[in-house]
Amino acid sequence: PSQCRPYSSLQMLASLGGTQSSPISVGTQGHPRVTSASGFPSMTAISRSNQARLEHASTSLPRNAERKKQGKAIRPPSLSQSSTAPTIRSCISVAEGGVEVANIDLLVYPPMPPTATQNRFGLPRHPYVYKRNAESFKLVLTKLGLYFEFNHLPVSTPIHTILAHAVARIREHYTPETLPDLSIPLPSHERLPLQLLAFTNRGRANGIHMTPRLTTVSFPATMTLQDVLLNPRDFAIERWTITHQNRFQIHAIIRTHPFEVPLSLSDVYLGEDTSTRTHRCLSNRIYKMFAHDSDANLQI
Repeated sequence: PSQCRPYSSLQMLASLGGTQSSPISVGTQGHPRVTSASGFPSMTAISRSNQARLEHASTSLPRNAERKKQGKAIRPPSLSQSSTAPTIRSCISVAEGGVEVANIDLLVYPPMPPTATQNRFGLPRHPYVYKRNAESFKLVLTKLGLYFEFNHLPVSTPIHTILAHAVARIREHYTPETLPDLSIPLPSHERLPLQLLAFTNRGRANGIHMTPRLTTVSFPATMTLQDVLLNPRDFAIERWTITHQNRFQIHAIIRTHPFEVPLSLSDVYLGEDTSTRTHRCLSNRIYKMFAHDSDANLQI
């Protein structure tokens, strides 16, 4: 009997191939072997065509073609926020005759209470710029007759004149004895019952409350509004002094404590008492209400 050989599916494929040539043939031991003939002539033509294209490209294209360098990216045009922010120049305009004028707000602070009173009631030890509660603070000062607006004021106006005008208006609102001048023999601008306030530490908002602090300063009699507007260290700090209405704010404080005036607490938003009588506690109430600005309690 003939020797049995192991079954191979390739043997079956070979028997089905007929007379057509096949790339795979079966050996005597049932193992396949690859022949040089191809069963897919179209694939051979595609390979030859691709090879021809590659050879043509390698000879026709430049070998050291330089790549175009990419330039810097250009930011698309947009409206800059800094261009719309108020500046010192926003408060100044030119009137007839070429005179520079400015729109000014003067905020007069009540006098600071004594240290013992500050400790007793937990009041701030320094006046602050109330930016977070600016409108509320402005409203209270307006009701007290301590807020003043000057429109188209020439920048050559002396600071002494501005403060003296505020003193006269406060005395008209209350009585001449409300703000007495100092009796000691000093120059007229130093005897005013108001003191000019300036920023400390260039207006940096330091501390846990992040609120700029103010302090009293002396100034020469020749000091003008223009000198204040050109002083970015002590006065002209745009972040704190320019309003959205393009008005420049000057701060002053009453020199002598207490600020004693007859009024109704409910009329000035400092209490619920509707009766009109003389009050000596206005400074305590205001500084307790607004405190350091960030911890203000307007429900008092």
